[in-house]
Amino acid sequence: MVYVDKVHYATDARGNELYIASVKWTNSLHEDAVNQCNKKEMIDFINAHPGGAKTKYRLYGTWREGEEIHVVDNSYLRTDNNNTKADNLGNLPRF
Repeated sequence: MVYVDKVHYATDARGNELYIASVKWTNSLHEDAVNQCNKKEMIDFINAHPGGAKTKYRLYGTWREGEEIHVVDNSYLRTDNNNTKADNLGNLPRF
């Protein structure tokens, strides 16, 4: 299992977030993510390992497992299982 706990968004000249550019991940639910990959690499991983990626978050100092990450249209990362063509990994911290 891969756990994503931070996201980096590409931004336009005004600082508006456009899309996920990269994520930070780890194989452990109980430590900060230190590995980084771009969105395409994460999409390829999820396509090869369905159900193999989830978000995680801290609640009162304890790591909690989040939602499964899905791929939509081979271009977008989402935690909900609808086919909306936009990135959405909840409220994960930015880096």
